[in-house]
Amino acid sequence: MRVAFWRSVAFGALIAILLSGCQAKSGVEAPRKPLRADFSGSWEMDYSLNDSLEGKLDQYFYTMRRQMQRQSSNAGADRRQGQGYAQMPNANTVVAMARFADQITRATTTLDIEQTYNHINVEREDSFALACEFGKNEFDPYENLFGKEVCGWDGHQLVFHLNLPGGVAIQHRLTLGPKGKKLNVATTIYNDQVARPFTLNRVYMHFERLPSDFKCKQTVTKGKVCSLVSRDTAGVQR
Repeated sequence: MRVAFWRSVAFGALIAILLSGCQAKSGVEAPRKPLRADFSGSWEMDYSLNDSLEGKLDQYFYTMRRQMQRQSSNAGADRRQGQGYAQMPNANTVVAMARFADQITRATTTLDIEQTYNHINVEREDSFALACEFGKNEFDPYENLFGKEVCGWDGHQLVFHLNLPGGVAIQHRLTLGPKGKKLNVATTIYNDQVARPFTLNRVYMHFERLPSDFKCKQTVTKGKVCSLVSRDTAGVQR
């Protein structure tokens, strides 16, 4: 987990350099050699495997508190200041980042992905699609309706990095599970006011979409229930 986190941070730093038009600084790790994974198919969120927002916030502030104590010459005094979020620098900004990550990922319960060797299109339920041309893997930045974006392969992981106005950036990192049945989407929020980004993981399970003749609904007691709709009935539905 720690290695993956620092790879994410390093990639984010590289993306920031690319977007600003600066030359890469020494010590910044370049993306790994592309090892294109196959994400194609339909994916449905598995809520039982998702990160807990509260748990991730607790972990975030615990890590920051430990870092502050190591850096401080008076760690004992730091510990006496209390354990609440309000005691941490930019705590409100961090909480806002966490809620933003939760908001932009919560509604995306299904993904439909079409992929070729040089292109991928990720249709996300109740959100805009993620698309990438990665034939040359050059991470060329381009403008869209929301800001500046770059995308490409980092080893077997696919990364989308979007710079928004106001010093905020969103990164989606897609990782396929060992057997190809699970897809992890790590959404990371960067903010110029905070040194450490916030990451929230959503896990999706591969499934086969039913033909259009099937109609499904979500129930409280039985979960998703599907039934076959006759063609005559389907033809008169409004």
